[in-house]
Amino acid sequence: MADWTGYLPEGCRRPDVAALVAFWDAARARVPALAGAAGYHVRWIGLDAASTHAIFELVRRRDKTGTFTLHWIPELTDQPVPRVGDCVVLVDYDGRPTLLVRLTAIHSTTFGAVTAADVAVDGTPVRDLAVWKPLHTQYWNAMLAPFGRAVADDMRFWVERFELLYDADGAAR
Repeated sequence: MADWTGYLPEGCRRPDVAALVAFWDAARARVPALAGAAGYHVRWIGLDAASTHAIFELVRRRDKTGTFTLHWIPELTDQPVPRVGDCVVLVDYDGRPTLLVRLTAIHSTTFGAVTAADVAVDGTPVRDLAVWKPLHTQYWNAMLAPFGRAVADDMRFWVERFELLYDADGAAR
C-alpha cells in the first residue's frame, strides 16, 4: 500500500490513488528486488510539464542519479523524512506515475555549503553550481512561499542518491 501523504507543490496535479496502486503492482510484478518492499512515497520533480519530462529522460539515461529534499518539507508538511531504501514514485505534471526509484545514499548539507560533489547527482544541464543554485533558489522559494519561508545559506537539505527500478514507459530497468 502507498505511503501517500498528499503533499505536492503547487501546480502539480494530484495522482489518482488507483493509478498509483496499479503502477506499484506493475512495478512489483516486473522488479524482483521489490518483493519485500512495503510501500512507497510520491514526489513530483521539475518546474513544469516540460522540465519534468526532461528530468525523467535524464533519469532514464542514468544522467540524473539523485535529487534533493529540504529539511523544512517534512517539518512543514506530512511528507516523510527520506531514508535509504525508500521507494519513490515520480509523477509527471499531470499526476501520472511514471518512474520508480529507490534511495541508495543520503547526506545532509546547507545551501550555503553545497559543493560540486553534492550536485553531481543532478542532471548534466544543471550540475554547474552557477546554474544549480539560482535554479534551486527559484524552485524552492516557490515551494516555500506558502509557508512564509525562503531559501537561506543556512537552510539544510538532503542530497539523495537513487537508482531507477521501474519505468512505466519502458518497464523494468
